[in-house]
Amino acid sequence: MPIAIFAVFGSTLLVVTNPGYFWDDWVWIFHDSAENIQIGKELGVWWGGYLTTIINGLPSPSIAMRITALVAWIVTGATVAVLLHRHARVTRMTAFQFFLIYCATHVAMIRFLTSVALYNVYIAAFWLGAAVLLGARRSVLGRWLGLVLLFFSFYLNSLILLYALLVALIVFSEVRPTLTFAENPLSAPGWTKLYRVRAVACALFAQARPALLDFARKNVSLLALPIVFVLVKRLTTAKSELYGSYNAIDAHLVLSAIGTSFTLVHPVLRDFFAVTLRSVPLAALIASTLICFGLLRLLPRRAARSPWRDIGLQLVLGLLFFAAAIYPYVVVGKTPDLTSFYDARNILPAVAAIDLILLALIDLLDRAFAPVPLLARYGRDLLLGFVLATSISGGVVTGINLWHDWLRQTATIDFLREHRDQLRDDRTFVFDDQSTLSRIGDRTIWNYEYTGNLIRAYGGRDHFGVSISEYVQWPKNVALLSNKVLRRRFNIRDYDFRKPHVIVTMKDGAMPLKPVRVLSLVAEYLRRDPEWESDVAQYFTLSTAKEFVEADDRVAEMFDMAAALAAYRRDHGCYPTLSGTPCAEPKHALFDNGNVAPLPVVGDIPGLFPTYMKRPELMRAHLDDPHYLYFSDGVDYKLVYAHASDLPYARQTHPALIDMQNLGYGVWTSDARAW
Repeated sequence: MPIAIFAVFGSTLLVVTNPGYFWDDWVWIFHDSAENIQIGKELGVWWGGYLTTIINGLPSPSIAMRITALVAWIVTGATVAVLLHRHARVTRMTAFQFFLIYCATHVAMIRFLTSVALYNVYIAAFWLGAAVLLGARRSVLGRWLGLVLLFFSFYLNSLILLYALLVALIVFSEVRPTLTFAENPLSAPGWTKLYRVRAVACALFAQARPALLDFARKNVSLLALPIVFVLVKRLTTAKSELYGSYNAIDAHLVLSAIGTSFTLVHPVLRDFFAVTLRSVPLAALIASTLICFGLLRLLPRRAARSPWRDIGLQLVLGLLFFAAAIYPYVVVGKTPDLTSFYDARNILPAVAAIDLILLALIDLLDRAFAPVPLLARYGRDLLLGFVLATSISGGVVTGINLWHDWLRQTATIDFLREHRDQLRDDRTFVFDDQSTLSRIGDRTIWNYEYTGNLIRAYGGRDHFGVSISEYVQWPKNVALLSNKVLRRRFNIRDYDFRKPHVIVTMKDGAMPLKPVRVLSLVAEYLRRDPEWESDVAQYFTLSTAKEFVEADDRVAEMFDMAAALAAYRRDHGCYPTLSGTPCAEPKHALFDNGNVAPLPVVGDIPGLFPTYMKRPELMRAHLDDPHYLYFSDGVDYKLVYAHASDLPYARQTHPALIDMQNLGYGVWTSDARAW
């Protein structure tokens, strides 16, 4: 059907055809098979490393994973639609409309990227397993096939709670015929309600107990499946210093996350539409809505509106499955954020629930439209068309932005290759990306992605790329540069931070890269136009400059001055002070931060030069930055190169000498550290 083709491919085609790598993708694609296998074991997915090695051996791993993700997404939509039709009082046509909404859904388009693509496979396996289990419960083969699929799906650990909800619903359907309500406990007066509720609950449990025991006896494998999975995963997971606490549960959130998981449905539904309304031109959204509306009108008409009871059932099921899918993420502090391209990935298990809620709300409004003939005839299709158009147009914009991002990467890699000779001695590349709209969602590009670009350009594992924003915020002695495991994992095992640094600046080209031009470049790439890379280059301007680094020289200079200060102290019994007179009474000041310390001398150490050493060229009195500061009370001293312009570099090469009070680095005696 035309509407199905439009829903499935309208929002996804641009993303699926993008050959690029993004975020974590750049970490995994350069590892050998042994490293992949080890990573898989550390993540608790023992078979993952073998699969990754196979995928990386394909001609186009990224496209293969995107196609896999799309197929799995379609399978999930179809499977859930069938389950809703068979078990949730959803008509065949309404189930088909759910399938359309699910396939078109634009949120969490990160699901198509290489490092997230298997999420789709896990989710598809879960719903296929549920469908097989519910549809062939009396078949031994069907039961075991369903259990195998569900077991596999648990590697996306959040699905275990969804499984628990599914089992609870199966149990309820088995037990419900055995229950009889003798009275309504809420009709009792006052405090007696509590006693009546307790009494009725005990009576119901007594009625249900035989059925529960019978269910447990007949479904041991069903109940034991999560336990078996946890045991298998524990036995096959290797110890990891990188991923050991990746999904650690926050004990403070265990209870509060329950309520949050239900109330989160409001911001999620809001952002479902907001992310499109903020990014898609109104004319495009209206046009998409009209196209979807027209295609929906070609479908057979529904015989009748959904009954209130069915709408209520769908809303309740949607809310329950939404909360069960979201809770595992909330409780580990990873609440989904639909406005973030990356963090929206945590909503993936809940997308079916969101779409079911949307469909129930559409049916609810459809019933409200009944008294108005025009709305009664066209209102539902118009609403459904708007929902589909929101996803399709939002998906198109996301696809354009993702291609724009990849074109920026392409321009970067091509520039690095073209300037190989000029940059052959440089090992640290600090990227100053001033281009606009070239990072999807204005995202931060982390070091491993820039490093991946450098590996693409130069090969080897001895280059390192980092954005300016990340570089200047690094703490002292950042683990990434010193930890051998991390260095190997992030593809910098042979990298030397002390080798030359270069700053790569990227700006927009003379011609802005607007969406229409992005689509034109996409067309050039897809038809293998030989000029497409040179066409990309005109939209970006890149330049390089050596990073100014003087910390090594200044530190060596300060150690020479420290030796001279030690000689001065041997001769005079004290260190030089502000007055220049040996062992004179020091002058202290009360600074704005509340510290009491000797007044600093700017650009000099009184009495030290030239008697004890030649005055260094930069040791001169001036107030421009950077400059030397010398503090001393005669007993202790502190010598700092303050407001240093290469402090980010010094934090990694001389971490013990960093002085954040004066934004520099230096040497000092132990009691002068805080001056």
